[in-house]
Amino acid sequence: MNLSKHTQSDLNKLKYDAGELVLSALESDDITEIMLNPDGILWFESRSSGMYPAGTMPAFQAKNFLHTIAGIQGLYITEDYPVLETELPLDRSRFEGTLPPLTENPSFTIRKRAKEIYTLSDYLHRGIVNQKQVEVIREAICARKNILICGGPGTGKTTLTNACIHELTKLCDPSQRIVILEDVPELQCSAKNVLSMCTSKNIDMSALLRITLRSRPDRILVGEVRDKAMLDLLKAWNTGCPGGIATVHANGTIAAIQRCCDLSMEANIPKPVSLICETVNVIVSVERDPKHPAGRLVRAVTELKGHKDQDFIFQHLATMED
Repeated sequence: MNLSKHTQSDLNKLKYDAGELVLSALESDDITEIMLNPDGILWFESRSSGMYPAGTMPAFQAKNFLHTIAGIQGLYITEDYPVLETELPLDRSRFEGTLPPLTENPSFTIRKRAKEIYTLSDYLHRGIVNQKQVEVIREAICARKNILICGGPGTGKTTLTNACIHELTKLCDPSQRIVILEDVPELQCSAKNVLSMCTSKNIDMSALLRITLRSRPDRILVGEVRDKAMLDLLKAWNTGCPGGIATVHANGTIAAIQRCCDLSMEANIPKPVSLICETVNVIVSVERDPKHPAGRLVRAVTELKGHKDQDFIFQHLATMED
């Protein structure tokens, strides 16, 4: 972890404001998310125990914590702009924080950066995917299909994306130039020819995609698409850069494609049905399942076959029931 750009006094102040409970959670391999609600209760999500209340943090301490993070990162969070979206300087975890009047009291969510990569073989061993799903995903990666990974918040889209990237580095030409674009660095790639870029307050995802097309990419991977940059991604994938991977928040295959439409239309264009059908090849749907020992599963791997009028045509390649 490179913390050289931050002074030791900055980090000491940040650790003090975080408190022992949050610091211990950051160190725990079992805990994946740390959440503070406006009522002052800290909630942890762990691999072994799920979601549970772990303690409290006073409002004044939480406010200091948010302001310290903002100061270190050269950002600000005020009553007029009560949102902080950045990475936690201690470990580069994804950080989302709010202040009044957006919330009654300070709140935040820390999505911890993965310390290890779960492979598709690991997913298979844990029963999150089945053998046919693994084979279909591997075939799609090798055939340079564009893969869209969808699911709701906390379903493990990023972790599954990292597993697919791991397969990509094992199965494909090691000379391929991979460009990774994110808001906060969460994707991990061990390939040798990699360019990773993150958005900033002045450079959004659309700008990164424009930069990417001038950077000789072979594959374009995007951590999450959440706005009109979806149109730029579709165009980028469709201009000689097949074999990309991206994630979207959507509860299932049909919702994921509708999400592509909705986000693209934020760029003030008609519904881009043909472009989506030409560009998005495979959709992998992951969802939470409290009855499953791992708490989640890959429900389906689906191919987008085309469209008739304004309706999309799908073919399930592998479902969990197969």
